[in-house]
Amino acid sequence: MTSVTIGGRSYEVEVRGDSVVVDGHEFPVSVREDGGVSTVNAGGIAYRVKLPPASERTSGMAVEVDYRPFTLEFEGRIGGGSAPRERSTATATAGIARASVKGGVQAQIAGRVVSIKVKIGDTVAKGDILLILEAMKMENEIKSPGDGIVKDLPVAEGARVAEGDTLAVIEAD
Repeated sequence: MTSVTIGGRSYEVEVRGDSVVVDGHEFPVSVREDGGVSTVNAGGIAYRVKLPPASERTSGMAVEVDYRPFTLEFEGRIGGGSAPRERSTATATAGIARASVKGGVQAQIAGRVVSIKVKIGDTVAKGDILLILEAMKMENEIKSPGDGIVKDLPVAEGARVAEGDTLAVIEAD
């Protein structure tokens, strides 16, 4: 285990080949490199990660996660297992709609569904809260973009979603 601090919050991290354990919770992980930027898929959520060149990677280094700057501090060495291998996006996001869906309400940020406030068949008005999405330790109200009827809820409470995933489908009245 390695102690990692990012954005002022500390975590205990262990890399185990195709998975990473963070504070005792194991997540499948894959990494795809593309011109100095990595796409890290952890637990079905894709993150855009930009690291400094390998020769400059030390504790206290500046990193970017989904275009947000952070300082990454760690004790010891991160890793130890083999590097995660690339997986297909279809495998990483199985079960959650990624394409634009007519009437679909997409996640604007990766996160975890904390609670769902509506059910299929409910009538909603523009601005009604559909669900609560936790992202970056903040709860975000996901609201109906218009009046209509809830036709589908392809997510469940506790589900992790990626940016662009469909959270609900609203059919206009």
